[in-house]
Amino acid sequence: MTMSMSVQGQVLTVTGDLDRFVLGNTKHYQFPAVSGDVTVDLAKVTSVDTAGLAWVLKLVGFYKSRQQAVLISNEPQQLIALASISNALNLLPLKNS
Repeated sequence: MTMSMSVQGQVLTVTGDLDRFVLGNTKHYQFPAVSGDVTVDLAKVTSVDTAGLAWVLKLVGFYKSRQQAVLISNEPQQLIALASISNALNLLPLKNS
């Protein structure tokens, strides 16, 4: 179980697992610099739990605190389901909503 982030232009691609086993490592909270507005592409995310939802919300907050607009694209259905039952769906800036 691993997770990585890569930046190409204004797109931050997240790959791997967003779960409590992976996200316990503090290195995953050192978000990369992105110039301008940020699109977070989650197409390569393989699993998400509530720790993953919290991580995504922290990621969004990080860039918003730097006055950068954030959009999430290719969000996994697991993330949407967890955000819905947690009453946090409106906190996710989804590209297609």
